[in-house]
Amino acid sequence: MNKEKEYSFRVISNQVRFGCGYRTIDGKRQYFAWHGYPDRNSDYFTTCEISESEYNEINKKYPKEIIANREKAEVFRNKYVDGHPVILEGWDRLL
Repeated sequence: MNKEKEYSFRVISNQVRFGCGYRTIDGKRQYFAWHGYPDRNSDYFTTCEISESEYNEINKKYPKEIIANREKAEVFRNKYVDGHPVILEGWDRLL
């Protein structure tokens, strides 16, 4: 069986830590958005599955890399992370 491995990970803002990407699992793309809450020495990340249209919307709406504030990060989280199926979350854990 030919298992294609493909992965794309995009950091939109490293200052408040959020972004998106996709990975290929069993020949099918799984799109995700992630957001991190910074703590003193580490970060708590939540990575959630999003639709292909949401992924495309993020890539159109957000430049390659921005310096975002906490408010912009919360808007991103509310739209693309909250209410979506969680793939992975935890301290310092990203896909």
